[in-house]
Amino acid sequence: MHKPLNLKSDYINVLLDTAAERTRERGSRFYEIEFGVSLRDLRLLRLVGNAPGISMGQLVNLSAIEKTLASKLVSVLVRKGLVERQIGLEDARQIQLSLTDAGVDLVLKAEPLGKKLEARFLHCLNEREIQMLKEILQKLIASEAASKDAFEASIAKLVEQKAATK
Repeated sequence: MHKPLNLKSDYINVLLDTAAERTRERGSRFYEIEFGVSLRDLRLLRLVGNAPGISMGQLVNLSAIEKTLASKLVSVLVRKGLVERQIGLEDARQIQLSLTDAGVDLVLKAEPLGKKLEARFLHCLNEREIQMLKEILQKLIASEAASKDAFEASIAKLVEQKAATK
């Protein structure tokens, strides 16, 4: 057996992923029992509720859920009668999403539970720390979005280099 390598184990993305995964799993169990939808479903419903007429592309971008998965989830929400699809008025190729009355009702009923679950998760932080955490996360998200083109260019260059060495 080899000696411990003493590698960095507290990468920010790992810590964020761990916190998100644990809270997502717990929250999803509550929402599935109480409302028959997962936390991801509810995330999509909230985004559609906040932006009636949102396109699928916009929803994918805002939700950070992979395009194919988001499309499948929306199809299920449509079948459940929580979301409706409409052909875009300005561009018939664009599908606009909005909540049905049942979707609005579900999101409004779920909101108090969401606030309660978030408060439980953040109970170890004071108000100033919570505000700082939100600001830092929003800053990181904005920075990542702003650097997306440069990142994609770096990936393309790496792929080219790897292909050239084969």
